[in-house]
Amino acid sequence: MDASKTLLTNWDKSLSQAQHKTLDANLERRHFLHTACKAAAGTALIPSIALFTACDQKTKTQQNKQLKQEPWPTFAAVQLILFPNDGNGPSATDLNANAYLHFVLSANDTDHEERDFILKGIDWLNQLANTEHKTTFIKARPEQQEQLIHKIAISTSGERWLSYLLLYIFEALLSDPVYGSNPNGIGWQWLEHQPGFPTPDKTKTYPELLKR
Repeated sequence: MDASKTLLTNWDKSLSQAQHKTLDANLERRHFLHTACKAAAGTALIPSIALFTACDQKTKTQQNKQLKQEPWPTFAAVQLILFPNDGNGPSATDLNANAYLHFVLSANDTDHEERDFILKGIDWLNQLANTEHKTTFIKARPEQQEQLIHKIAISTSGERWLSYLLLYIFEALLSDPVYGSNPNGIGWQWLEHQPGFPTPDKTKTYPELLKR
């Protein structure tokens, strides 16, 4: 077994059976929520975890600084491979998918195993990049980055990790812009989706309503 295959096998083995079941259950739950959302004609997706707030300028400034530091540039690079700027619709960058993922992983009520797993994936991806190309993922050439993504997808944990990232890109695509993604409804326009009215303003987002 070569070094890369050993690394991918160890990635799968690093999680307990219980952790595998929890992470798969979370994925199945989110798949269900997305399917239900598609079936609800005329409605915009409300984030399925009660964690998003309409950011004030101070919060946005702090987030922008954090997004320039690792692991967020690497997350952005992976997202762009999964949802590229290929002329067929908005890219992950256009959708602010990285900022949306940052909200998810920064929220207090995000499942801690899910958060740890998603963050740990960057470490494993960099280990694989070092094994294959003697560099980090973000410093690898574009063709090398795509090859690395294809390689991790053959492992159980790698496929699950990419599935989580894709699901959060889809949430960024479908969510109301008030939650920080899908700016100006760019995703809705691409899908020719008519959101429900009225859409929420900053005082009527889901977390704000919970405070009342």
